[in-house]
Amino acid sequence: MPALIGHLAQLEASPSRGLTLPDGRNAFLVRVHGRVTAWLNLCPHQGMPLNLPEGDFLEAGGELIQCGMHGALFLPETGECVFGPCQGRFLQPLAISVDAEGKIYLASE
Repeated sequence: MPALIGHLAQLEASPSRGLTLPDGRNAFLVRVHGRVTAWLNLCPHQGMPLNLPEGDFLEAGGELIQCGMHGALFLPETGECVFGPCQGRFLQPLAISVDAEGKIYLASE
């Protein structure tokens, strides 16, 4: 059964948000150009959390996911690192769905 992990309304004031999955792993949601994606909160460079000191996951322009530790930049559509020490590697995606009420669910694994 899919697990409820968030709501679109939580991404209105800030387009990124960290969360803890039901199994205890740390993850985050980002909303860029109206599309929501979910990722494990692990940089592929050294396995450290990505979030910036303020808890954000997006660079100042709000277009790319940024690693707060190394400054690596990732495409929010694919999780590919396009700048930094892990260039060409990918974030670990999480399969999600959004229902008509804006509820965000983690797909059953």
